[in-house]
Amino acid sequence: MKKFLMIATAAATLATPAMAADWQGQTYGQDAVGLYDLGANVQTFCKFGTVSSGQNVTGTTVTPGAPGTAAEGDGSFEFDIQNTSDDTVKGAFGRYKIANAVCNTSHDLTVQSSNGGLRNTATTSDSAFTSLVPYDVALLFDGNGSTTSSDRVTTETAISTIREARAGAFEVGVEVKAQDKLLIKGRYTDRLVAKIRPIV
Repeated sequence: MKKFLMIATAAATLATPAMAADWQGQTYGQDAVGLYDLGANVQTFCKFGTVSSGQNVTGTTVTPGAPGTAAEGDGSFEFDIQNTSDDTVKGAFGRYKIANAVCNTSHDLTVQSSNGGLRNTATTSDSAFTSLVPYDVALLFDGNGSTTSSDRVTTETAISTIREARAGAFEVGVEVKAQDKLLIKGRYTDRLVAKIRPIV
């Protein structure tokens, strides 16, 4: 009897209709294909990494971390440009290296020299001396770059244009070339600014 009751209960359950869906009045498109537009915006960024080092090639001490912060790729070049045998300008060369830099769009490599070279505030009317010692500056970013002279970039100047996103090592090279000019007593200084500038 119990077995019969279980079967009867199951049969009654199967026979109970589900709640009827309200299909009347629904409308449909021509097919079961959905098109969806997806998107995400990315802002421009050009950045220096936090790992940097100096390469003292000839008569130069390159120090990361001054006059600003190492995280922003700042540093200093201290040159020995006085030829002790005749007191003319002797050559010197150093490199500042940033292990990783990145720019996610087309960009220019720009430089600007505040003084147009190493300048001494002391002057003389004697043309045997020079109060301004120009130098060559080279920028290299992930294998791309160029070289210019400090006296040509007293305003922010693009020396190389790279028309794609790049990531890799960044290098600033500064070279003072020997010249037949006497040096005036005092300190020769300049402020050099190097940038990866996005093209917007």
